[in-house]
Amino acid sequence: MTKKFAFILSLVLGLISLPAFADNEKGEAAYEAGDYETAFEEFTKAAEDGDMNAQFNLGVMYEHGHGVQQSDLKAGEWYQLAADNGHPEAPTALQLLYEYF
Repeated sequence: MTKKFAFILSLVLGLISLPAFADNEKGEAAYEAGDYETAFEEFTKAAEDGDMNAQFNLGVMYEHGHGVQQSDLKAGEWYQLAADNGHPEAPTALQLLYEYF
């Protein structure tokens, strides 16, 4: 019974994370197309749901001022959240940002 419960729990948690992943994918497609407004909206939805990739992508948008007012402070906040959630590139991005901040 414990294995069955663990399986069902992992399945449910996996399904819960799909919408956030989908929003990040939509955001990445919009970003690549230069539609920064849509990218920002999609990344924000996913990031607020804890998607580390969307959090990192918001950091990139703020660092470079793509579709948002450039802000090293906000970029650092998003990179930090992404790093805290295990994004592999976020610690390096955060370090580089602080070196030039």
